[in-house]
Amino acid sequence: MKELKNWFTGLFLKQIFTSKKFIYTLIGVLTTLLSKEFGLNPDEVSKILMSIAALVVGQGLSDIAKK
Repeated sequence: MKELKNWFTGLFLKQIFTSKKFIYTLIGVLTTLLSKEFGLNPDEVSKILMSIAALVVGQGLSDIAKK
């Protein structure tokens, strides 16, 4: 039973970490957290996050169309 649980957990984590939506979201979070270091003003961060949100929505629609 423990082997099945470990297999399922590994599969689940692999699916999450290889997901384009996860990667886009992670980039958005890192951009927000590191915006001061990058020298970005709040308006620029907002535009970047809107672009990333559009990518996430577009990828979600693409995933739905695949099914």
